[in-house]
Amino acid sequence: MAAHSDSKSLPADPRVTTAEDLLAGGSAPEASEDGIVILGPLRPLGEVLATARRLLRDKGRLLIPLLPDGLTAREIVIALSEAGFVILEPQRGADASGPYVARKESFFVREYRAGDEEQILPLFRKSFYVDRSLERWGWEYRENPHGALKISEAFSEDGRLVAHYAGYPVRFHSETGGAVRTFPALQIGDTMTEPSVRQVGRGPTSLLGRTVRHYYARFCEGQVAFNYGFNTGNIQRFSMSFVGARRLEDLPFHVLDLEKTPLRPPNPFLSRLAGYRVERIACFDGRWDEFFHRVSGAYRLLVERDARYLEWRYARVPDSEYFLYAVFRRGRLVGWSVFAYKGEGRLRWGDALFDPRHPGAVHEILARVLAAPEHRQAKTVETWATSRPAWWRERLVALGFEPRPEPEALGFVFVPFEHDPEEDFRAHLYYTMGDSDLF
Repeated sequence: MAAHSDSKSLPADPRVTTAEDLLAGGSAPEASEDGIVILGPLRPLGEVLATARRLLRDKGRLLIPLLPDGLTAREIVIALSEAGFVILEPQRGADASGPYVARKESFFVREYRAGDEEQILPLFRKSFYVDRSLERWGWEYRENPHGALKISEAFSEDGRLVAHYAGYPVRFHSETGGAVRTFPALQIGDTMTEPSVRQVGRGPTSLLGRTVRHYYARFCEGQVAFNYGFNTGNIQRFSMSFVGARRLEDLPFHVLDLEKTPLRPPNPFLSRLAGYRVERIACFDGRWDEFFHRVSGAYRLLVERDARYLEWRYARVPDSEYFLYAVFRRGRLVGWSVFAYKGEGRLRWGDALFDPRHPGAVHEILARVLAAPEHRQAKTVETWATSRPAWWRERLVALGFEPRPEPEALGFVFVPFEHDPEEDFRAHLYYTMGDSDLF
């Protein structure tokens, strides 16, 4: 009997069989600990691997020497994960042509199926100590205007959800390098593992590592430019060590302490002379499309904040109360902002976009918000103020915002796929709290 190992090498006498033989039932009567499968064009691949798995003893290893023509690395990663194997070799990022060594496990990784939310919501509560309603989950993962149900999950043999990795699609607008481009991307959230199985595997062979690899193959490789997320230290370290993530920066947390630095209201006469008018709004219409195209060049690289996205992100979200405001100058939209309460007098300025040609609009909208009866309990205003573009942070600092350490030590992390954005991120990326699932 061969010793169990994560090594690529197998014993000198493993069972060697072809996919055709497996499906034809040409198997030895006694299960083998290790085996070699020669894949051919025969399909379905999942049935071939399921049959091979039945012939292996617990923790038995499978070697696929070469991928046949027409079978991609993405397909074999997905198929092995869904058939109940953990991939030992090659590691993600290595030569994807093979050979592939996988070990029979009692866990299966697959994409979302209808009804999984009945287990997802309790695991979310257990992981983050927050109750999420079915309506809120459906809004985030079913109703996104750019795509739905980008979710990978690991299950035990008895059907219990044990790991989860998900994200929702966004579109990035770029005006860098002299060209206007749009990139599909995924904003990652809800990374979680059932505590009782966190000791299964290590790093890329852990249940979360397996789930991430399935997710990358199923939803990222060949499909999106990059994914990104806002992570705590533990997930940052895991992502950077095992799944190819890079860390951009600490989040640029800024606070306006209203007890220490009260915001002075704008001069009413000058506001009227400038033609400013601030309104609380309930929805986003075609004016927001025109506004985004008018001002996006001043930001260079950011999530595409058109009316369809904003309507989904802020106007239709259940179980959250966002305060939406717009500022107009002589009837023309020149800026908008989204606010929400965190509790204990903490008002969060979660999203904003302004025309830099009208810097006074920033002061106008914030002063109007703080003067409204529903916001007078605010003691602080919290926001993320990127230094890109420079004029945006400078404007907030001029209003009294001060940089502070992010309370949860969050950082911006990303993984490149079809496009490496790091250089452009460092030079031009604008983001806000609203670009995360934390707001």
